[in-house]
Amino acid sequence: MAQGGMTIQRPRGTRDFLPTDSFRRGAVRKGMVELLERWGYREISTPTFEHLELFTIKSGPSITEEIYAFKDKGGRDLALRPELTAPVMRMYVNELQKAPKPLRLHYFGNCFRYERPQRGRFREFWQLGAELIGSDRPDAEAETVALAHDLIAGAGVNGDLHIGYLGLIRSMMKMIPAAERPAVMRLIDKKERGLLAEKLQEMEMDHLGLIELLQIEGKTALDRAEELAEELARMGEDLPDEDSGVATSEASPTGAAGDRAARSDRAASSDLDLPHFREVVELLSIYGVEATVDFQIVRGLEYYTGTVFEIYASGLGAQNQICGGGTYQLASLLGGQETTSTGFGIGFDRIMEIVAVDETPPAPVAVVFVPQVRVEAVRVAKILRHRLSAPVVLDVMGRGLGPQLKQASSIGAGYAVIVGPKEVEAGKFTLREMATGSQEALSIDDIAEKLAG
Repeated sequence: MAQGGMTIQRPRGTRDFLPTDSFRRGAVRKGMVELLERWGYREISTPTFEHLELFTIKSGPSITEEIYAFKDKGGRDLALRPELTAPVMRMYVNELQKAPKPLRLHYFGNCFRYERPQRGRFREFWQLGAELIGSDRPDAEAETVALAHDLIAGAGVNGDLHIGYLGLIRSMMKMIPAAERPAVMRLIDKKERGLLAEKLQEMEMDHLGLIELLQIEGKTALDRAEELAEELARMGEDLPDEDSGVATSEASPTGAAGDRAARSDRAASSDLDLPHFREVVELLSIYGVEATVDFQIVRGLEYYTGTVFEIYASGLGAQNQICGGGTYQLASLLGGQETTSTGFGIGFDRIMEIVAVDETPPAPVAVVFVPQVRVEAVRVAKILRHRLSAPVVLDVMGRGLGPQLKQASSIGAGYAVIVGPKEVEAGKFTLREMATGSQEALSIDDIAEKLAG
């Protein structure tokens, strides 16, 4: 505490990670990164803040109410990144469009949202994710979903994978009058099934099968979806053109919802291709991945185009989604040439709430000495630090030999290397095993060899 002042607390919705916390998080992340690298994904990173426009283009102007947006000293509108997909695709458009396809990229970073903190939700949080850019084949989608599944399983978390397809719901949306789409999309997003049913009945659109589509899941879901697609085709109605007066934020009282609907139609909407989706599901079974077909997953209708998926885990209460992703097209919205990508983001903080980390930090080796041989002790520590993977610590408090040994015990040192005048003269140092108190005189090379083994 500063003299005469008060203790400064961390900002609301943020956390401090102590050494034990940081070790656990580092161990889990290391395992995930190793798996990503084995699948051929290469790490990238993007700035912590970006131009605000990057996120309003992707998610609509209303996103500014949910994020940390500000003007810099030059008057430019900036924002702390609320997620990582848009920054990665901005990087792709800026730097990587001419790179050989597909691109396999992974990333990890802190993100920020201005919302009420609660369990599993923080104003500063971390995401780990991956993108496979440049392929629209089922193979790419299946690989990405399988990778996400394996990352979750590899961390020791039992995830429940649900996979859906937006092609059919997009076809249904095109049969709804353009002016009504924003309201329908809003009810779908909020999972207001009762109000959605009333709205469809009011528009005389309850024959579309939209409510049923949002409710079916499991083994027969794909079969029933194909039946619904056939029924849509038999209706013989003319679908509106993609730009046929869809309400925008300027023309519609629904504002941001209307803007999202407009972008939804512009988002290179995929032709209805349920055989494509069925192939994705079949490929996942070859990967050994169990997935529940679930058409109520309607995340990101404004830019996701086909396959979407989410992974849930128990033990997290209401905030049980730990991963989400799918196939999307964002490059053209950011000024690039359109390309299909499939990616996902994992809520790293939620993973850490439920994962068990068995790994522990290696026990340090303490070099203890008497003041007369401090120089020799520093040399011993330097040699051991080059040859051992375990931490090597050296007293910097001016303690005596006894207090140094006591300190070594308190920090959990496995061994102490005792450096005294006699040891220096003999060229052999006392290696003490802290747990048993047994000790022996060894050369520095023998000590290094023994502790390294």
